Amino acid sequence: MQTVEAVSEAVAEADAASKPTSEIISAAKAPQRRMPRKLAIGMVAVADIIAVFMAFVLPAIIYNQAGGIVADWRLLLQSALAATLIVHLVLRVNGMYAPERLHDVPLRPALLFATLAFTMCILLGHGIPTALRGDHEWVWLAVGLSSGFTLLLFNRAIANPLFAHLTRKGVFDERIAVFGAGNIARRVKEHLEAVPTGIHFAGVFDDRMGSDRINPDGLDVTGKLEDLVAAARSNQIDKIIIALPQSADQRIAVVARKLESLPVSLHAVTHISSDLIEAGPAHTVSAVGSVGLIDVKKKPIDDLQRILKRLEDIVIGGALFLITLPLYPLIALAIRLDSPGPVLFRQNRGGRHQTSIEVLKFRTMAVGPAGDEAQQATEDDPRVTRVGSFLRRTSLDELPQLINVLKGEMSLVGPRPHLIAHDEKFTEIVETYPSRHQVKPGLTGLAQVNGFRGETRTKDCVEGRVAADLDYVRNWSLWLDLKIIARTGVAVISGRNAY
Repeated sequence: MQTVEAVSEAVAEADAASKPTSEIISAAKAPQRRMPRKLAIGMVAVADIIAVFMAFVLPAIIYNQAGGIVADWRLLLQSALAATLIVHLVLRVNGMYAPERLHDVPLRPALLFATLAFTMCILLGHGIPTALRGDHEWVWLAVGLSSGFTLLLFNRAIANPLFAHLTRKGVFDERIAVFGAGNIARRVKEHLEAVPTGIHFAGVFDDRMGSDRINPDGLDVTGKLEDLVAAARSNQIDKIIIALPQSADQRIAVVARKLESLPVSLHAVTHISSDLIEAGPAHTVSAVGSVGLIDVKKKPIDDLQRILKRLEDIVIGGALFLITLPLYPLIALAIRLDSPGPVLFRQNRGGRHQTSIEVLKFRTMAVGPAGDEAQQATEDDPRVTRVGSFLRRTSLDELPQLINVLKGEMSLVGPRPHLIAHDEKFTEIVETYPSRHQVKPGLTGLAQVNGFRGETRTKDCVEGRVAADLDYVRNWSLWLDLKIIARTGVAVISGRNAY
């Protein structure tokens, strides 16, 4: 245990402000607004689905209009939908929708033609002759096969140069950094620099700078562990690979714990036993070129999930804001009549990436020394006003935070934001506490609907809240958010721990 603590102290995280992150990564900075790779390749998949569906349906429409042949449209549409599903699954299994290939969207005309022909043969025995009600299925087969093949090639003829151009412009940029100077870092760098994939080598980091650790041939050490942490927190890195010797299990565990709280994907080249870090489910395997990796954790709420969650915040948050807007002047009037002072209370709290955000609330405490809200409110707190007590019990004091949600500083659901001083205090109590900051803070959260609402008096309370928050970060889904929002209504009605 002492050895681990000694190593932990040796690689302790320095203040991110000690070195400007602009000096850490020498590569050109990626655009602030990037298109997720999965979304881009998903557009190709959708275009292929439309192409196959139209290839099956258009010949029947032509037959019906020009040839006067009556088709069973219900059966025909069922067959067309089945065909799109079969083609999509075959192409996906064969790597035609690999996000890392955006710079060179796979063409493979032989595979496209064979997949369509295979699908046509399956559907001939499924009901196409019955659907067309005649002897024209072979003509339909030839027209559908040729038109489908042409449309699929057309999709890729457009996607290939378009995505290659966008890749060169940095629209899909990802940055990979390696912790551990050695041959693994060199192999990752050589692979990423060989082809313009839009995935960039962000540097190699190592906190042991001796000559025995570094092979100087074309591999420069960008910085130490604290520099890597600062760069990741400033959104300059998307993926980190831990490439340390297999014999350094304890050090790998310490480094992994330090990096686990960062908003990045985390991978390890060497084996990590499940008891070294708390990574939840069993580790999966991936690769960068010829370098095999163990995936320690995925970047939380990334790519399409990030877009979906933002849409959720805008649609549901916007609706809640409009519905509750008539309450704002009534609450403001009640606050002003009850006690002197401003209507809104503004307080800096910890946001995503451990940045500071100004959180809005309706004021619930008396102004002045007695109204210092830096200390958490307690039951029968004398600082809380009469109107403030009602607002806290009904959670109406949190309504202005919908403005934070619409501005993009917060989300409807996520770990509740705390004061910076409380963040520092809770980090001393629970080592994994900073991992909460991988996502935006929320108006409500999994911890709150599980009974961890209000004051955090004991260590067990802090640990329970952090455990619930991390469970949310690791297992986010739209359905989970909707359940939490629904359960929040029940928790507000009960008024438990609200004071």
